[in-house]
Amino acid sequence: MNKHRATRLVLAVAAGVLAGAPAAHAEVSAGSVTKTAGSVSATLSWKGGEFAVSEPRLKVSRAGTVVTDVSVADTCKSCLLVEDAAGNSADPYTILHVADLDADGEPEVLFDTYSGGAHCCITTRFFTYRPATATYGRSPSQYWGNGGYEVEDLDGDGRLELSGDDDSFAYAFSSYAASAFPPKIIRYARDAAGRSTLTDVTRRFPTVIRADAAPLLKAIRKAKPDPTHEIQGAIAAYVADQYLLGKGSVGKAELARARKRGLTAPGFQTDLLKFLKQTGYR
Repeated sequence: MNKHRATRLVLAVAAGVLAGAPAAHAEVSAGSVTKTAGSVSATLSWKGGEFAVSEPRLKVSRAGTVVTDVSVADTCKSCLLVEDAAGNSADPYTILHVADLDADGEPEVLFDTYSGGAHCCITTRFFTYRPATATYGRSPSQYWGNGGYEVEDLDGDGRLELSGDDDSFAYAFSSYAASAFPPKIIRYARDAAGRSTLTDVTRRFPTVIRADAAPLLKAIRKAKPDPTHEIQGAIAAYVADQYLLGKGSVGKAELARARKRGLTAPGFQTDLLKFLKQTGYR
């Protein structure tokens, strides 16, 4: 149900897993990845280490001149996401992007770190150009939890969105494997004072939401009563999608049907509606 979790990149994590190497002897090789947009080029590099990378650095150049060269070890002291053993990936999800997210003619630099562990966690770090100092500085970061995202122009307006999933649903109403995740779409912008902002704009993309809801509803309608109530993960995400679409009554009607069919545990409806209120869906 989650396109971002269907195929994952190799992770250099504190748990010590790297490209199939035995966990007890896992070592991470030194490496780097470079991306370019217009006259801006960024390189994320790291030294090797046991179980995780060491001394990661970000170097950014403009028209061939290095304007920023900083350590980024503080963003993830013992781990970093790498693309694969060769530093390449055909997956659209990638460790590093250089892209003009807000279509203002000035590319942003963003890269991803992974905190390590069985499921968690990916965070996107942003560096933006600051004309006053002619350098790239840190901006607010975006936490994704277990899943990743894609950088794409979803509505064809020339501005790029970060399209991922809402990880707050992980484990909330079922096991992780049975959890489903409504879309989360983030837009980067700079205000009149030049401050960087990250805004959740998911509700502006009903086509994406409907595409997420359709297979969930199909799975719910096919489900049979189960003492583990694992289908609750799909029900929770479907109801959340309906609230995103402004059709909370449709979601609540399906929720009532699921309860009558014995698909949900006692108190599930109350717990779900409270959760959706707390997380901003209602």
